Amino acid sequence: MTVAVAFLQPGWADWEAGPVLALLREHLKVQIEIATPTGDPETSIGGILAAADYRFDDPVLSDADLFILIGSDEWSKGEAAGITALLRQAFADGKPVAGICAGTTALARAGLFEGRKHTSNGKDWLEGVVPGYAGAEHYVDTPKAVTDGKVVSASGLAPVTFAAAVARLVAPEAEEMIAGYETMFAQEFSDA
Repeated sequence: MTVAVAFLQPGWADWEAGPVLALLREHLKVQIEIATPTGDPETSIGGILAAADYRFDDPVLSDADLFILIGSDEWSKGEAAGITALLRQAFADGKPVAGICAGTTALARAGLFEGRKHTSNGKDWLEGVVPGYAGAEHYVDTPKAVTDGKVVSASGLAPVTFAAAVARLVAPEAEEMIAGYETMFAQEFSDA
């Protein structure tokens, strides 16, 4: 069974976590585990209290198969204890790593954008939060998630394409279902 760890900071973004965690758990049967900075529950922007399974620096996290960093303003305040080394090791081990919104700053700090296409909440914004990050020249200005190898990045306004991109790394054989998921959500914005 695939195990995914979702990293939630205080004030985590509900709309970013919901699509990816639900798609992975409900449709792909991925086991979701939650890590917070201290291992204590964290409250989302919308007031949802999420219980934690682990703290960010828990050594057992390295056993997970997939790492997802959900946006929160807290990521913008600096490096989170234990995260950079964990992300670098996960990437070196060939495990998928995904960040959305301010969660992309942790990927930038870990050097995972070096030589890779990526996106975030804007190139100027990302460079402002992580000055001189490696790979800035590969930034893609797009409203959708970007996948390069096993690294997925997205702005905070792309939770559905982020969910789909992460799902494609976990279960490429489920492409038909994943494409249907994207189409289902896109209907909200169609004129039909």
